[in-house]
Amino acid sequence: MIGGLPDASVKESRERVLASIAHFDLDVTDKKDVVNLSPADQKKNGALFDLAIAVATLRELGEIKSDISSEVAFIGGLSLDGTVVSGDGILPAVLVAKRVGISKVYVPYDCDLPLHMIKDMECIVVHHIEEVVQHLEGQEQFSFSPLISSVTPPIQTSENHQKDFCHVIGHEQAKRALEIAAAGEHNLLMSGPPGCGKSMLAETFPSIFHL
Repeated sequence: MIGGLPDASVKESRERVLASIAHFDLDVTDKKDVVNLSPADQKKNGALFDLAIAVATLRELGEIKSDISSEVAFIGGLSLDGTVVSGDGILPAVLVAKRVGISKVYVPYDCDLPLHMIKDMECIVVHHIEEVVQHLEGQEQFSFSPLISSVTPPIQTSENHQKDFCHVIGHEQAKRALEIAAAGEHNLLMSGPPGCGKSMLAETFPSIFHL
């Protein structure tokens, strides 16, 4: 049973979690777990609660024996075969987790997630629910993706770019929008007729990222 104003996608988490933990050969036929999503007065939606619910269930069933710190979060959906999948809102969820004091988060692989840009937080990429359990029990190796730390990798400076942002003439409003997007790490959508400069601005955009 899942409480806390879950929508249909959250309620269906029960079936996904049960199918996922079946890989551990656990007998849950006579057991009933109650999952309360807090705060109770705010509606919950999406499948990103799946992984946390599954981990909590496995902890209660004794499959996970190690203690789990309150500073660890689990964000991601589950497919019926136990694969941890990404979904809408995962990046905001990770950022909010960091804001409330979470120091380590387990997340699915998503090439669009700029995890290397999230500082002071350990982001662990997992492919399957079994990898999560094994890592919590002390195993450090993954079959799918490596551990991604919070250390930011080297970023090319403008001197290494063939096209530099400072060489763009005009387009003052567009350049201002790009600078704001770079400073705040925002998404950016370019639109306009062919030949107006979208490709040129996009090609020079990486040159304004500095260490």
